[in-house]
Amino acid sequence: MIFVKQERVLRTSKDMLIAVHIYVQERNVAWFTDVLLQEMLQAIKPRLQEKIAECKKGAKVSSVFTNSAFRVAYYISKVNSSSQILIQEPLIKSEDEQNSAGHRDVDDGQFTYIAPRMARSALVLIPEPFDANSTIALPEILDASIE
Repeated sequence: MIFVKQERVLRTSKDMLIAVHIYVQERNVAWFTDVLLQEMLQAIKPRLQEKIAECKKGAKVSSVFTNSAFRVAYYISKVNSSSQILIQEPLIKSEDEQNSAGHRDVDDGQFTYIAPRMARSALVLIPEPFDANSTIALPEILDASIE
């Protein structure tokens, strides 16, 4: 089974980011969209504190959330990364947006960068379309189990 790894960054607060590693089976890459990702994140959000506690104990046990459209295995993994992301604030509006507003502020074109902290953990997601006749498969490279 071949998996394609996708990377995202999730802003958890004004000054904190967490890496999101997504492993999608090659045959499901076209099926997996940003809209589905948002639905999955909303579905597992209430359970993430529990997963963070498990990660602190060193466990790599995936939980599985299932609904009629998809199922997703997920867990929190420790990472040893020192990557940094800069976020431009305020976001610069396009020229069309500025012209349609009908006015120009004195502050147009002025912005700053902020550097939120990256969490020392990553959210790992393994999504797939729901199929009642099969179980979810994890990539062997993850060395994780399902509860």
